[in-house]
Amino acid sequence: MTAPTLQCPRCGAANDRNYTTCSDCGTVRVFNPMDGANPSVTTKPAAPPRPTTTPTAPPRPIVPAPTAPSPAPQPTSAPRFARDVTRYLCTAVHTDTKFARQAVEQILEEPRRAVASSPGVDLACVLRHALAARRRQAGRDVLLALVLFVILVTLPFAFGASLFLGFLVAWAIVAVESLTVHYGVVARQLRRENFAPDQAPQPLTADKRRRIEEIERRDRGNVVVFSLYAPFVGHGQATSTWSFALDTSRPEEGEQVVPFTVHELNDHLAARVGDLKLPGVHVENLLLVNGGDLLYGVDDRTRAELLPDPAGPPSEKVSPDLLRELREDGKGRARPYLAIRVTGWSGELAATLFLRCALLSDRKMLFIEGSSSLLAPVRERYRIADQLLDSPTFRQFLGLVSSAGFRTPALLIGSPFSAIAGLFSPLIEHSKQRRQAREIRHRQFNYGASFSIRDAASDQLYYRYFQQLDRELYAKTVEHRVLDALVQFMEDHNIDSSDLVQRQTTIYNSGLYAGGNVTVNDSAVGVGGSLAQMFRRGQTGGGTPVTPGPAGPSAPTPPAAPRNRGR
Repeated sequence: MTAPTLQCPRCGAANDRNYTTCSDCGTVRVFNPMDGANPSVTTKPAAPPRPTTTPTAPPRPIVPAPTAPSPAPQPTSAPRFARDVTRYLCTAVHTDTKFARQAVEQILEEPRRAVASSPGVDLACVLRHALAARRRQAGRDVLLALVLFVILVTLPFAFGASLFLGFLVAWAIVAVESLTVHYGVVARQLRRENFAPDQAPQPLTADKRRRIEEIERRDRGNVVVFSLYAPFVGHGQATSTWSFALDTSRPEEGEQVVPFTVHELNDHLAARVGDLKLPGVHVENLLLVNGGDLLYGVDDRTRAELLPDPAGPPSEKVSPDLLRELREDGKGRARPYLAIRVTGWSGELAATLFLRCALLSDRKMLFIEGSSSLLAPVRERYRIADQLLDSPTFRQFLGLVSSAGFRTPALLIGSPFSAIAGLFSPLIEHSKQRRQAREIRHRQFNYGASFSIRDAASDQLYYRYFQQLDRELYAKTVEHRVLDALVQFMEDHNIDSSDLVQRQTTIYNSGLYAGGNVTVNDSAVGVGGSLAQMFRRGQTGGGTPVTPGPAGPSAPTPPAAPRNRGR
């Protein structure tokens, strides 16, 4: 009687029913208790082929048997987002009425404008919390407006009692709302151990939900459309700029120049910087363009990709072919940059170097510019989620109630205006959209973003000494690697790099080079008079001021406090 056999799932060869490795192809068998074999047996390593006396073909490689893929665990939040910074911004929209209003009015209610990028921030989660905060704040303002109406009606009959009782009621409304925010929302939803971005409150209307989903997609594109002077909206304040030109037609002695393209140089720099062992290194190609140039300042090909519908917002993504064409041109109003961002301190510190290379004068002159920007830590008052307990202590309760008393008069007086604005918000929104449509017809509309929620929450102080050191570490390491990679690229193409090496050495040794055709902006020269003012700011503010960083690679920090564009 023939013994029962099993077929190998890979090659179909017949094997003994209790086999562990296929005798023909060497595939390791994965045991299934339903096939009658011993269910306790697990997969064993493949046995080596048995020696034979006659020459045989070399054994086939051992390949595991195909198995059904198991579903991967779903992360609680996207890995590109920093949970702590996102938590702090959610706290900001709940505790700061002005901040929440700006987030809703300048991002959600601007369907024709671009959305400023917020590196490290789950922008959709923050906007969902902003809408929930605005609904609660609108309800508070309606109640305060009713209280103010009652006060004004009863004021002629009982002046003192009306004011006193009305103020007490208004104080109670503000205090209850403040306690609800701090211990009903922030402490329970936004603390580190409780925070779940996917559990953010959903908008009440389908239009708002679609708008937030659209914003989420646009925040992940490769286009930055700005409306102000500085092009790096959403990436913090500029800390330094530097630029220089190199003669690429001068070969090394006894060599001949190897031609290259600006794309090869861009890819080389991106690869070399991407190998840095720094936390959160992110390298990408971005296209930067002013929103006022989309209607008439760019060529037809660029306009077709950036603005397919003049009545709608700019595209969030352009094709790699367009990036290559614009990089090849090097002089257009839409310019590609290599953005090198290093993020540390749970996303609170993000240093970005925007690098652009252009070959000019029949490819005989290489122009390189670098602009550094910094996203500073979030303001201290937006970090209260890490300091709250499940319920307030008696002292914390008194503090919140007292703070509510100081805020009550201003909120009470402004409540009618807020209530009326909320009541007529559809008409106001319709009027704004008509005005923007008229500006588009007259070619006067600027599609660029002017407000960044991450910029607006940034402070001007470092709260840890190591934050300032790490910022210097990020910026100098990246710029050092960029210059080293540039020297290596020039040498690989037999281009005389002695001038570049000399400039590089001078910059590293002295921190400032101001000769030849090198341009350095925001340097420390001529700003020593503000040193005492900076020192006073640092002493009274409880931290070290965030100052513009190195003017070039390894340049000293100039003692001048920057302007916070988010305020």
